[in-house]
Amino acid sequence: MYQLKLGKSIGFPRHMVVDAVREAVENSFDAVDLDICTLRKDRELELEEEKHLGFALETVRRSGLILNGIHISFGALWNFANPNESLRRGAVENLRAILPTLEAYSPRCYVIHGSREPISNEERPVQLDALHRSLVELTALTSTPIALEALPRTCLFNTSAEGIAIVDAVPGVRVCVDVNHFLKEDPCDAILALGNRIITTHISDYDFIDERHLLPGEGKIDWMRLIAAFEAIGYNGIFNYEIGKATAKEIKENYDRLFAEYNRRK
Repeated sequence: MYQLKLGKSIGFPRHMVVDAVREAVENSFDAVDLDICTLRKDRELELEEEKHLGFALETVRRSGLILNGIHISFGALWNFANPNESLRRGAVENLRAILPTLEAYSPRCYVIHGSREPISNEERPVQLDALHRSLVELTALTSTPIALEALPRTCLFNTSAEGIAIVDAVPGVRVCVDVNHFLKEDPCDAILALGNRIITTHISDYDFIDERHLLPGEGKIDWMRLIAAFEAIGYNGIFNYEIGKATAKEIKENYDRLFAEYNRRK
């Protein structure tokens, strides 16, 4: 039998956290990810809410849920691949400023976006170099793994091959495999290629045209193949849903169906 622990991403600011954590507990989740990226379009509000990170993290700790990942902001001032060196270093400093609060709660990983978009073919090597420097600096700040998220369209790490090249160049960097972000290859093939680099997941479905963040079964992913790919690489982390619109109850029911069907077919 193959069964992964169930998690879901929950939003920040703080007023969203209490209800989201309560619902996760009531529906027998094992873990949550705290997304502190939800205020990325308003830096002033983001800075104000950062003062309450401790409250949000303490809410998770008191619940008994595993704090799987903390999804770092990817706003304009958080671009770790910015070719402007001053702005790139500013992004690193933004994370450095909140790390003492985050580290006190021992998350399993920090999930980051490697870039913003669009990125032209001419800009790509420059931004890859900038991201490499940022990853070297970030891994020096913390022993908690940095999980680089697979991204769609023209973003950096939009294929498994590019992700492998980025991650393998910096010790301490792992992968967050967002299975609805692969627009250039099948997500099952990407999982097999990325292998044990994967430390965490973002689970949702899509139409193979663009990211959709649908419940599994509402898009085109072959979920039996995908779960088999996770088992084949020995993944034993969190099956962490990142869904646009679904209740905790709906997610739990979806998760139960997926793994019941998978194990029934084995």
